Amino acid sequence: MRLLHVSHQYYPAIGGAERYITDLSEELAARGHTVDVFTTRSQDYVTWTNTLPPCETVNGVHVRRFRSLHRNRLAWQALAFGMERSMSTDKVRCEPLVFFGNGPVSPGMAAALLRQTPAYDLVHINNLHYAHAWVAFMAAKRRNAPVVITPHLHIRQPETYDVGYMRRILQGCDTVIAVSEAEGRFLIDQGLARDVVVAGNGLRLERFPPLDAAAARAKLGLPAGAFVVLFLGRKTAYKGLALLLDAFAALRRRHPAAVFLAIGPETDYSRRLWAERGPQPGVVTRGAVTDDERLAALAACDVLALPSVGEAFGIVYLEAWAYRKPVIAAAIESAASLIDDGVDGFLVDTEHPGLLSRRLAQLAAQPELGRALGEQGYRKLCARYTVGVAVDIVEGAYYRVRRKHAASEGLSPCTSA
Repeated sequence: MRLLHVSHQYYPAIGGAERYITDLSEELAARGHTVDVFTTRSQDYVTWTNTLPPCETVNGVHVRRFRSLHRNRLAWQALAFGMERSMSTDKVRCEPLVFFGNGPVSPGMAAALLRQTPAYDLVHINNLHYAHAWVAFMAAKRRNAPVVITPHLHIRQPETYDVGYMRRILQGCDTVIAVSEAEGRFLIDQGLARDVVVAGNGLRLERFPPLDAAAARAKLGLPAGAFVVLFLGRKTAYKGLALLLDAFAALRRRHPAAVFLAIGPETDYSRRLWAERGPQPGVVTRGAVTDDERLAALAACDVLALPSVGEAFGIVYLEAWAYRKPVIAAAIESAASLIDDGVDGFLVDTEHPGLLSRRLAQLAAQPELGRALGEQGYRKLCARYTVGVAVDIVEGAYYRVRRKHAASEGLSPCTSA
């Protein structure tokens, strides 16, 4: 098949949705499909600053990047106003403010989509709540092309799906590909999609080579014998960083040698948080790191704790399992679809922060429990959450959509690779 993937950002941009579409595109290209990606030149969704080259081929995938308008303070204000009014009054006239405020606004991408969509057997939109999704959807519909979407919606964050044009995309696509059972059930229960396929994220296990934990700690400057708690992700409010800092402070009172390693891009929120709290014993902070440093952190830690309330899936939990580490997540729908509480990790109620403290203390006191949970997570990862397994499902959905579309048009379906 000749496939067009349309995404707000693409590798080397960082994020779960970016990782998803990159792995999917590369695996499909390796299977013999022609895969083109239309995306932006940005790797910063806060500003949509254009920094990446306009065209390149990466691991068999043809990536075409378009310039987008800078997202400035006025755009953010328009987004906030439009979202507030849209949520409270459901007025269609507020939707343009959400569209332009969200961005990326890329006239060049819109023009290219209208011109070139007929050349493809199928269009796959990655990520719902950015502006590229509506542009790609409208181009596909105008050109009568089969179209699917992986929305990566956050069930507890209505702004990622509950705007009029976003709902129209979900309801109008031929298939919606959910990344978790919880997301799939939600889409059906809310009447947001007519056809849903669940195909979770996956890892390429060869990209997670065995690493010696002691060497990894030495590389990162961490004490050899300390109990290390790892936070790995963009340091935004919904990721649970403040909650985890409070829980770690309680842990330090019982285990004074414990270390909290917080890795990920800083944000305005995190910079305010560090300034308010000042120096904290045992807390080590790093910003964005290299892939080698990220893998070292996973190998070095005793537990990955990310009590985020805004995850569509949470691929970082898989990454911890790749190094046989236990995980702690917020007890939200997506995490509960992935993690079996007490079997391969722990789920905690973020409204009762004492439970997070107790789980950290339990793992610090019982290292054998952490090893057992991590081992169970690794087994689950190998059985269900590799890129190959996920792409098998998506590829099958593509062929089914193509057959259905061809039948409706009275054409011969494309069934070859």
